[in-house]
Amino acid sequence: MKTRYKIIERKATPYGGLYTISEFIHQIKFPALFHSVFGKYRKVREYHPWENISLVIATILSGGERLYDVERLASDPVLPDLFGNGSVPEDTTIRDDLKHIGKMDDQRREMLFSLNEQLFSRLHLKQITIDVDGTALSVDGHQENAEKGYCPEDPGSRCFQSLSAVCDETETVLAEETRPGNTHCSNGATDFIKPILDRFSPQMTSITVRLDKGFYSEDRLSELEDYPNVIYEAAVPQHELLRNLVLSQSYKSYHGSEREYAMFTRIGEPGRYYYAERTRKPPQTQLDLLDKDAYYYRVVVSNDGHRQPHTLFRDYNGRGRDEKQIEELKNQYALGKMVSGDFDVTKALCWVCHLAYTLLGMFRQIALRRDLAKYRLRRLRYLLFTTVAYWTRHAGQRILNLCSPLIGEMRLKFLLRRVWAY
Repeated sequence: MKTRYKIIERKATPYGGLYTISEFIHQIKFPALFHSVFGKYRKVREYHPWENISLVIATILSGGERLYDVERLASDPVLPDLFGNGSVPEDTTIRDDLKHIGKMDDQRREMLFSLNEQLFSRLHLKQITIDVDGTALSVDGHQENAEKGYCPEDPGSRCFQSLSAVCDETETVLAEETRPGNTHCSNGATDFIKPILDRFSPQMTSITVRLDKGFYSEDRLSELEDYPNVIYEAAVPQHELLRNLVLSQSYKSYHGSEREYAMFTRIGEPGRYYYAERTRKPPQTQLDLLDKDAYYYRVVVSNDGHRQPHTLFRDYNGRGRDEKQIEELKNQYALGKMVSGDFDVTKALCWVCHLAYTLLGMFRQIALRRDLAKYRLRRLRYLLFTTVAYWTRHAGQRILNLCSPLIGEMRLKFLLRRVWAY
């Protein structure tokens, strides 16, 4: 039996739930913050720069993956009013703003710093964990500075390298940097990390920085040791001298675990402590000719010598969340998909993707509770953002009419109250 249908002309949006995000953006005074950070770098004609950036963020949150997807909002009767001035510019107009922003490296970093400072102050955070990691963004075509480099997902392809520092407690991006594809992740990493610690170290009682072995460097560890309240945990690459030390240690198991641990120091390196973990290889594993025993080894160096080895590795394994966050940025926030032939525009687009991730992270910390607080963008889009909404006018005032989202009317009301109380 066929189900009859009828198409009606009701000017409504399927993404009315993004009203919660637009309210949050205004509660944190995003327009004023943007203006104070970036200043007046062009004349304001019809569209303010912050409005154009907000429209790109709305495009990402509603599922857009290309810059020209912004133009699809032109037929939306609600979102342009919530995130802009009621109309949508051409993507070339937005690209002009992005080109300006792409040249302002310090201002882009300051914007992320300021947003995180707001959140830390609100949550009264005094201890944070920073995960620093890089990832390759493979692209098709010949975009400026898209070079062949380390790209495990698509070997031999042209790519950009994205470097980011994420706060593990709040799941927000503290800083990001987009670089040519032939740049190694550790190149310039000290200059990337130092402004973060200079900014947040005086505000915190303790900061833990977690690094993988690609960022290991004697000079970098020395720089981190200059901060009295910074603890680092860095994986150590294997080399022959270290290997001999690791093999000569006496290992101990904790709580019946199959993993065994040891801690040792090296002569000439006061204040540095090496933590080793070994796991027996499966019985059927074929050993290499140069294998000296039947164990896998991992080594992490830290300037904190008051830890039990198994607890340090448990905390260090939390870096796995950072890998998931990078995957989420790529798959749900269009990181690496919104690119341009102009490298300055590409840098700005990647920054907007991280900015959208940070704003949603702040929104999650402030407004969401219980099971909603653990949901990622794709799930929130289904449960909260995909809600039919349309404008009506009553007594000379415009009213946004929202259909009840899948999370229910009461939960939506309490969510908005927490947003307005920010």
